[in-house]
Order: sequence, then C-alpha cells, then structure tokens
Amino acid sequence: MAKVDIKIAEETRQRLSPLAAEAGLSVDKLAEVLLDAFVMNNGKVFVGAWREGPGVRILPDWPRFSSGVIKLKSEDMQ
Repeated sequence: MAKVDIKIAEETRQRLSPLAAEAGLSVDKLAEVLLDAFVMNNGKVFVGAWREGPGVRILPDWPRFSSGVIKLKSEDMQ
C-alpha cells in the first residue's frame, strides 16, 4: 500500500472526527477508507474552467447507490 500525505481543512477534520470515533477509527484511517470506497465504486471527478478564477472548478461525483460494505480487520484499523 502506498502512503500519501494529504492536507485537509481543520473544519473537515473536526467534522470527520466524531464519525471516525463512532467507527473506532482515526480520522486518517476513515479518510483512507472513504477515498478507497470512492475509487472502488467508480466515483468520478469533473474539472472545468472557473470563469471567476484564475483556477479550476472541481466537482466530485460520488457513487449514487450503496457503496457496499467495507470490512476492516482489527489489525487494519489503525
């Protein structure tokens, strides 16, 4: 498995924190699981010009139906 360092806004971390705690996971592990689920269930990202920019607009398109169940063994929950 490759390691990637990502930066997230403090507000994002705060909002993910209770979800992660409820699942018994760290915020980092929950983010990993969510990114894996996005990719494995054919999530898409659309990018286009941002007229008010400079820059681009990014629209993540999450899978529309159930993403299925992700199973983590105890040793993988860190």
